[in-house]
Amino acid sequence: MNEDRQEEIGALLAPMLKKVLFVALSKAVATSDRMLPHVAEHLRYMNDLEERGILFASGPFVQEGVLVGDGLTILRAESLDHARQLMEEEPLIKLGMRTFELRKWELREGRISISLNASRSSFDLG
Repeated sequence: MNEDRQEEIGALLAPMLKKVLFVALSKAVATSDRMLPHVAEHLRYMNDLEERGILFASGPFVQEGVLVGDGLTILRAESLDHARQLMEEEPLIKLGMRTFELRKWELREGRISISLNASRSSFDLG
């Protein structure tokens, strides 16, 4: 790569956030029906991570007719090992109903806008 191109890339990268996060792709290895009795426990665990400021974002991949299946979780963990430990404690994974692939990820680009209407208890993520 030539020097001009490297300088341009460096200049574009310089102001970016570069926030290190950890992304887990979870894969269902049990049926939705088999996982369903454990969903409340899963949700309590994820809500606890959120309350502790560890969970950046999480949710299922939408599949017609599937209530519980594959999903994506983004963690604000201290390290890859810490993120792995957190995912291994997730109830559906701990029970062997899901597996996961974990990767270190750097948030560079994107925009999040939130519009809150407190009087109507409504919001919009733009």
